[in-house]
Order: sequence, then structure tokens, then C-alpha cells
Amino acid sequence: MRGAIVVSTAVLLCGCGGDDDGGGGGDSSAADGGERADGGGGGGHVLADDYPGDDGIGGDPAVVWFEGFDAASVDAVTTRYDQAQGQARMELVGDQPAGASGSSAMAMTAGQGASAVDLYKMLPDHDELWVRWYAKYQPDVPWHHSGMWFGGYNPAMAYPSPMAGISPDGDDRLSISIEPVWQEPELRFDFYDYWMRMHSWMEDPFPPDDGTAYYGNSMIHRNDFTVDEDSWVCIEVHVRLNDDLGSGAGAVLEVWKNDAAVVRLDDSGPMGYWVRDKFCTANADGAECTDYQAPADQILDLQFRTTSDLALNAFWPQNYITDDAMGTLALDQMVVATTRIGCLR
Repeated sequence: MRGAIVVSTAVLLCGCGGDDDGGGGGDSSAADGGERADGGGGGGHVLADDYPGDDGIGGDPAVVWFEGFDAASVDAVTTRYDQAQGQARMELVGDQPAGASGSSAMAMTAGQGASAVDLYKMLPDHDELWVRWYAKYQPDVPWHHSGMWFGGYNPAMAYPSPMAGISPDGDDRLSISIEPVWQEPELRFDFYDYWMRMHSWMEDPFPPDDGTAYYGNSMIHRNDFTVDEDSWVCIEVHVRLNDDLGSGAGAVLEVWKNDAAVVRLDDSGPMGYWVRDKFCTANADGAECTDYQAPADQILDLQFRTTSDLALNAFWPQNYITDDAMGTLALDQMVVATTRIGCLR
């Protein structure tokens, strides 16, 4: 981790509906707040309201991909994905989030010679998606990249290619991730994102402007966005790509934890300031921001793309640990949809 620690995410969906084994999909305004958040269509209704325990949610037409890990074996899960790594370190376990209708979750154990344990699915192109998942982190682990990554490639790819350290050009790729990033005052989530308007971690990138000094940017920096180790947490991210291809107009990036709004970023705000590769809103209270406070006089530029050919089409849950230690990340009830999903009902 960097004082902290130091985001991409892909067979095409078959419209499998809600398979008995837990995989498949259908046919395809609060900011920095803590209130219960509305669904994408307003009125407070979310997709989970219609499917208690997520029972049958995979068959809803708004669902692009659903994974409940209710399969007879790890192999039965991984065959639904375009790529899987570290299957020997995957295990179907009975420990699930409260209220889940299925029978198992997936535990991924990485580290000590098996750094990458992950699943990758190529999705149909979308300009806007909601992604919701449940995660449970083993305590006291030196997490590296362990969480949910998703985004897009142009052209779409059947395997992940994060291109660490290189900023996207706007016509090639983008990636969004939520993972453990900060260690103080306790382990906290944040974004670790790559997009064309990201900033460098160096004050003066050298060589200048060659795109090689860029690593995932963080934009939340809240001390209450905790990982809550050894407990199941529900995380949901909403991404809308910019419709004005010459600016960030129309783009949205927002996050909920356990159905409470964490942050919403769009072309109207909130205002903030940059500390190298960290965008800090006026409400940020993480020391990585407050120790370097500056006037909050900028809006985050969410120009993700310069062409409509770049879309959201990649889904990459992963546990990646390069340390000698081992750590287990459990995942369950993963949903990708075209509307607000919400946590289990």
C-alpha cells in the first residue's frame, strides 16, 4: 500500500436469465452525503426491491450480468467468464451476506506465489451502468489491488489489460475501481481510476507528457468509507460516460456503501482541489487531503472519452497481492445493471 496503497475491467453475454447456478443476466443526488439514496429512476425504488434476497434478479431485463456463485463447483463458475486466473485459490464457501437467497459465495485467496486470483467478463457496450457487489476482507492483510474493477476498452477485449502507469488517451480505455487504499485512521476504500483527465502522482512528470507517470487516481478521501474487515459490506458504483465528446459534460461517478450515499461527482461539482493524483472535495477529511489543503476551486474533469466507440464493456473482480502474506477476499451477489440496484432486501 502507498501510505496508503495504490482501476479496468470482459464470451459476450448470452442473455442467460437467472441461471440456477447463480450466473447470467437479462436482455439487457446526494453528494458526499449519508442519506438513503434514490434509484436511478427516482422515487426511491431500486431493482433489489423487486427481488428479495436477489432471488430471480438475474432474469430482469435491466440486468447485464449477475453472479451469485450458486454453482456446483469453482469450474462451473469460471467457465462463464472469458478469463479466470488462480482457480486453485478459489473456493465456494457457505458464508454469505445476510439475506442472500443463494447457497455460497466465492473466496479468493492471493499472495505467496499466486498474486492474481480473478474473474474477467467482457460485456456488451453501455454508456451508463450500475455495479453492485458484496465484499468481505480478511483482517490485517497487505492488500494491493483487491476489489471490483470495471470499465471499457476500444475495441472490447476478452482479457484485462490495465496498462499500469500509463494514462489513457480517451479513445482506448478507462477503468474504475473501488478497493482498499488508505490505512489510517483505519483501512478505507477509495477509487483507483484511470481515465484521460487523470493526474500524475509526480509533481513534474518526467519525461514530460509521455503518459508514463500515471497511476490510479483517488477521489473520495473519507474517513468513514471504511472496509469493515471481517464483515460483509455492500458497495454500488454508478458510472455515466460523457455524452459531450469534447468535455466531461454529462458524466457522473457516484458510490454507495450499504445503501448510504458516499459521493457523487459530475460536471456541476462538488468543488475540490488536486494533491498530485488525489482529488479532494471540500468534504474530504482524510489526512492525505487535509495535510495539504488548498482552495476548493475546481470541478473534477470527468471527460472519460473522446469517441463514442469507447464504452463500458469490462467487468473484473479480483484479488491481487504481491506481498509474501496471503489474504482472502470473499465476493457475492455481483450485479451489473442499467438502473440503480440497491443492497439486498
